[in-house]
Amino acid sequence: MISGYKQIRFALIAQIAFVFFIFLFLISCATAPLPKTLALNHTPRLGVIGFKVTAPVRRLSSIADIKKSPGEKDERAGIGGAMRKIENRANEFLVGELVKRNKVEPVLIPEGSFGTRIGERPSQSQIDLIREEYGVDAVIYGEIPWYGRTRLIYPIMGMSADILAESVIINSLTHSVSLVLANVAFDLVTSTPLWFGGAYIFGWAFRPVTVKAWALSTTDGKEVYSVTIDRIVDRKILATYPEQERSKKEIQLEASLHSAMRAVALSLTGASPKINEEDNETE
Repeated sequence: MISGYKQIRFALIAQIAFVFFIFLFLISCATAPLPKTLALNHTPRLGVIGFKVTAPVRRLSSIADIKKSPGEKDERAGIGGAMRKIENRANEFLVGELVKRNKVEPVLIPEGSFGTRIGERPSQSQIDLIREEYGVDAVIYGEIPWYGRTRLIYPIMGMSADILAESVIINSLTHSVSLVLANVAFDLVTSTPLWFGGAYIFGWAFRPVTVKAWALSTTDGKEVYSVTIDRIVDRKILATYPEQERSKKEIQLEASLHSAMRAVALSLTGASPKINEEDNETE
């Protein structure tokens, strides 16, 4: 029978391996560029269905600078309007960046075409109709799950890795299960505010944005591309806005969104980030 010490040690090793597996998964979640995946004898035509903001935005002040707090009804309307603007800008940024690369031809699919919804996977019948109407080889849709806040997985993984590292050291030095468990309990009480508070401060300082995208072949409806992109405010993109606008929360977040959509375009096309000198001069 395995001793309690060996059981704890095995559990710690298994948890460390799991954390490293998650890290590897996160950094290798992008698929091959679309031209390589589709292998066509012409430039791939990509139908852009759109990106849906699914980020948990409950206060307008969390994504925009406002002079005074609006009433509940006005706040809901303001958030709704802001979400629509973000979604439209995401489409504009992606289309613009794809046009610059000239390796994938974007075709913006009008909202609601054949019953499609932005951010939602279209059915095979909808894909067939889009292919027939717009002559596209693939369609792309996506979501914006984090806007102005970092993904919760990061503070969770960071705190877990910190606790596991301390536990392994204590266990190797003392061989005491009780000390390991006591340290875990202590860290859960003291480290949680630090890690999650740090994540809040990170969101406030760096305006992080996360974008997830999927592309489907219009031939058979199979997924041919997927990616998850995390970006913080891009100072070069921010510099394209009027100086008096650059300190605004909504402008900094928009710069992060543009950076994320540029990264999606680069991933889709396999193009170099520096295609010409005009990339950051005009938007």
